[in-house]
This record gives sequence, structure tokens and C-alpha cells, in this order.
Amino acid sequence: MSPATAEVIRPGAARPGSAAARAHAVRAHAVLRVEADPSGRVAQVVELRSAVPLVLRQTGTAPAAAADRPAAAAEAVAGGRALADLVPPPLPSVTVHLVGAAAGPLAGDQLRLDIQAGTGARLVLRSVAATLAMPGHGPGPSVVEINAEVAAGGALDLLPEPTVAVAGCRHRMVGRASVAPGGWLRWREEVLLGRFGEPAGHVDTDLRVDVRAPGGPARPLLRQELALGPDVAGLAGAALLGGARAVGSLLTAAPAGPDGAGPAGLGMAAAASPAHPGDPGGVAVLPLAGPGVLVSAVALDAVTLRRQLGPAAEA
Repeated sequence: MSPATAEVIRPGAARPGSAAARAHAVRAHAVLRVEADPSGRVAQVVELRSAVPLVLRQTGTAPAAAADRPAAAAEAVAGGRALADLVPPPLPSVTVHLVGAAAGPLAGDQLRLDIQAGTGARLVLRSVAATLAMPGHGPGPSVVEINAEVAAGGALDLLPEPTVAVAGCRHRMVGRASVAPGGWLRWREEVLLGRFGEPAGHVDTDLRVDVRAPGGPARPLLRQELALGPDVAGLAGAALLGGARAVGSLLTAAPAGPDGAGPAGLGMAAAASPAHPGDPGGVAVLPLAGPGVLVSAVALDAVTLRRQLGPAAEA
């Protein structure tokens, strides 16, 4: 496990788009790979390369155990299934936390994280705190790109804390994932529109997930783009966010394995939960052919948003 290097010098009064701003924008590329050991009973980190500000720290391991269903009963959706049924396979697991080692990202920063979960292993990747996307002097928006690959019989839980679009920021969240037959992916994304009492910055999200059928090519499971910010026309209208300031989604994907069987709990019908009176939030559940399930929610705050996404979002 060896650290990679990244330039983290911040400009002082560099003019936006100037040579000085371009020279001091952060470029960082971190890598994380987890596989099962030869016995298949232990998951292990086989590659961990941090790059400031993307610092990775292994924080736990666990042997294979029976699937852990949340104790609290989840609200059943059409078809008799519940969100609590969306549990990962019982595999030996490794937990890694992402630690932000510098302020930002700031305008012009480009951060990339590549993740692989190998056959017979489960990777749980979390972050220790929210990400604050901030304005800066660099050219163009700040960008955080996550590329994930899940091997056949592997599992990945990607559960970062929210991204906060600080007033004045321009930020892009790019996600790419490929899931092999018999693999399992759970990916949570949450965006807060500004800190407490301040207007929102601008953030674009772009999530693309492919699944592979046994012996076949990759095919799209999800293509989702979302633009958020004060300059997005109609965003505060009733057809979009209304008065909500927190937006999130929870994707679960698990393409059928070589035997043609898919995990239980993914054959859900669409359902929606209305907001409480006076609350602009709500949640919708959308089944995806793959199979997969996308839970989308809006809320007034981060705590309510996490609750709207359901027990699986907190697993």
C-alpha cells in the first residue's frame, strides 16, 4: 500500500482561469481494490493508493455472516416486498473510510477515485464527513469522479456522506459503475443545497451504471443526470424541488448470476410516499430492469433525506 502524490498548493489571489490558477488546481487519483483471500473466508485490501485530498483508511473487517436485515420494519411497497429486503450477499467484508485531507474541492480541482470489489469479497466504503464543494479561483467547475467495478460474486456498498453545494460553487459529481453477473452494488448519493442559512451553489450529477449478463455484453441499467442550483430554471417550482433543500438517491443493482437467479427483493413495483403536510419532501421507488431498484427522495434537511431513503441507506 503506497501513497500517490498530488499537488495541493492553493492559489492566493490568482485570477480565475489564469495560468497561476491552472497550475495550482488539485489533480488527485486514488485507487482501492478488495479481493477475497485464497481460502475465500477473508476479504483483504490488495491495493490502496491515497492521493491528497482523497485519503483512504481501512477501518474494519468482518467474516461472512448471514444477511443482516434491519430490525426496524420498513414500509412495504406494492408487490409485498419491502426496502429492507435489499440486503447484500453474506460475504467477508472490508470497511474503508474516505478522509478529506484538504479543504474543498474548490473550482478547478479534479479528483478521481477508482474502486474494485473482487469475487467473494464485499467492500463497504464510507466517508468520515460531508464533502463541501466550494468556490475558488480555478478554471471550470470542481469535479469528483468515482469509477466502480464489481466482479462476479462480489459486493460494493458505496455510502458516502452528503455533498454540500456551498454558495458560489460550481461542482460536478460523476459516477460510473459496472456490475458483473452475480455482483451486488449499492450506491448512495446525497446533495445539500447550501449550508445552513445560505443560498445554494450549483452542482451537476451524472451517474451511469451498466450490468453484464452471463456471457453477454454490458448493457445500461441507469443513466441519470441532475442539475441543481439557483440558476436552474424552475427548480424551486412544485414540479421539481419546491422548497426542498436536500436531494438524494439510493441505487441497488444485482444482475442475475450464471444460474439465472437474481437476489430476493429486487422485483419491486414502483411506489411513492407522499410528503407530510407542509413538508416539500417525498420518496419514490422505481424498479429497474437488471434487476435493480432506484429510490429517489427530496427533503428539507439531511436527516429527513436519509430517513426518506430508507433503512438500506443506513446499512
